[in-house]
Amino acid sequence: MKVKLIFFVILMVSISASSQTKLYLTANGLTKTATLVNNEATADLFSLLEKGPISLSMTENGGFEKIGNLPHSLSTSDVSQTAKSGDIMLYVGNVLCIFYGSNTWAYTKLGTLDNMTTSEIKEFLSGNPVEVILSLGDDASINEIKASEIHKDKVFDLSGKIVTQRPLESGLYIIEGRKTLIK
Repeated sequence: MKVKLIFFVILMVSISASSQTKLYLTANGLTKTATLVNNEATADLFSLLEKGPISLSMTENGGFEKIGNLPHSLSTSDVSQTAKSGDIMLYVGNVLCIFYGSNTWAYTKLGTLDNMTTSEIKEFLSGNPVEVILSLGDDASINEIKASEIHKDKVFDLSGKIVTQRPLESGLYIIEGRKTLIK
């Protein structure tokens, strides 16, 4: 426990020193930011995203939020609270919730979308499911190519695993060291 706490403190000092309090979310061709809160869950998320962006398939839930499963559970400090439009919450350790409505439940708060109205959030997250990419930086260097243009080149998914299946399904891949969107 002491080692984890020391790591958490060091990580949070590193985050504060680098002014990394922003989370970048990309969906439907747009990138928005969120301001992260300072807790152990956001430190875990930051650590996970240092390895590269994460793509989540987020679905409609209850008419007030989009939810998607993270690849790994984060630390939780759940408290009963009322989430409101723009809040980004963690549920049961690995479910990321982005609210455009309101709900009271036990969540761990991760952050809040910056300067977005409820209608802008709904438009940003339109589609069911919607692919949302989480990252630590605004990466405008995502290339778009057709799946038929990929033959024998090495292709990796966002977790770094080689993808051998051809043709590629729609999604985000790493090809020749660049993030590439396949439609």
